[in-house]
Amino acid sequence: MTIWWPRPLFINYNRDYKTRIKMILNAFYNLRSKSRVIINLNKLLRISLASNQRWASSSHALDFQNEKLQQYLESLRKEFYDLRVNSSGSANDYQRMNQLSDIVKMLEQHRALKGNMASREDIEAEKDEDMRQLIEEENQVYSELMRKTEVELLTKMQILTDSGYYPSLIFEVNAGAGGQEAMLFAKELYDMYLSYFDNCGWDYEVLTEDTTDIGGLRHANVIVNEEEAFKAICYEGGVHRVQRVPATEKSGRIHTSTASVAIIPRPADINVVIAEKDLKIETKRASGAGGQHVNTTDSAVRILHIPTGIAIESQTERSQIKNKEIALKRLKAKLEQIQLESSEASTRATRRAQQGNLDRNEKIRTYNFVQDRITDHRIQGGTVHNLKDFLQGGEHLRSLMQKVAFEIRKKKLVELVESWQIPEEKKA
Repeated sequence: MTIWWPRPLFINYNRDYKTRIKMILNAFYNLRSKSRVIINLNKLLRISLASNQRWASSSHALDFQNEKLQQYLESLRKEFYDLRVNSSGSANDYQRMNQLSDIVKMLEQHRALKGNMASREDIEAEKDEDMRQLIEEENQVYSELMRKTEVELLTKMQILTDSGYYPSLIFEVNAGAGGQEAMLFAKELYDMYLSYFDNCGWDYEVLTEDTTDIGGLRHANVIVNEEEAFKAICYEGGVHRVQRVPATEKSGRIHTSTASVAIIPRPADINVVIAEKDLKIETKRASGAGGQHVNTTDSAVRILHIPTGIAIESQTERSQIKNKEIALKRLKAKLEQIQLESSEASTRATRRAQQGNLDRNEKIRTYNFVQDRITDHRIQGGTVHNLKDFLQGGEHLRSLMQKVAFEIRKKKLVELVESWQIPEEKKA
């Protein structure tokens, strides 16, 4: 009997892959006689089909057999190796190489798996029935691994839909239509996202927080200094709608109100230098609620930036020195925001697109307290329940955010592949 030995794998798979392949190959190597070896692939190789199903409804553009997708992937591979050889050493080049690295790695793994498969001619040429069955079963293993690799590769490609690298962002919440109820809802949204920032361990700083006497929020502005933040929450920007019976509503009528969230990226090259001569600093006694220090010491600070006429006040701390530091930070952030907006019209467009007209009919997500549900209107299957836990800013919020981001990036990836054109010099 002719013994057919499986070709070795030359790829560094993760531990699960190694374990599963080793079990199969050991069954082959331990073959001592021409006996029928039955291998239950369903037990030996339990590859989840959940990810495959998530991509199943995708456009033909993301079908891995699509010729244009293969050409696009090959262009990314060539771009990656060209950058490795001819990189100018710029931050943009390194960022692009980092973006392409995992994609190229997965592409080459997929091609290596495909190359390890026996051809139909090889199978038909094998005279021994048991050996032919083993070859076919090994091909099934490779096919399953290839399908899993395709899903992982397409998931990695989603990074190509992100617009750029932003080490920090400006997070804004504004009350919209609905009066006091809208302001109360804005405060709940604001607290939810701050809890999410805390749960993620992100560094952030509250710049402005305009609250109402009954615990609502008119407007808040926060700087989040975290490299992963923009990628994680960039699709949270938009009009959020709440439907519930307000505590002050005696007739039990459901009210609809809105609040908007804006996510404004801050490029790394934005830098503002504030000269001391351009500042006019005034002190006064703090006012409002706050205990014995209010109206007793000149702890409140007002800073006027003379060139722009921007005035910033701070009276949240008991110390005048701390209030001055806070006011200076807020002034710098405001000037950075102005510089960003003046240099990039897209930033203003981003804010307008996310905030809309704050109309009740403009919404990306609805919070329905009567039905205890949250519905994201941008994706199919975007409804979840348990509002109480969702507003805690924990795993419920994270899960929906990731689902929304996945679906939106998948759609953008389809558009990216379909709009890609083969470079002119490579046509012919």
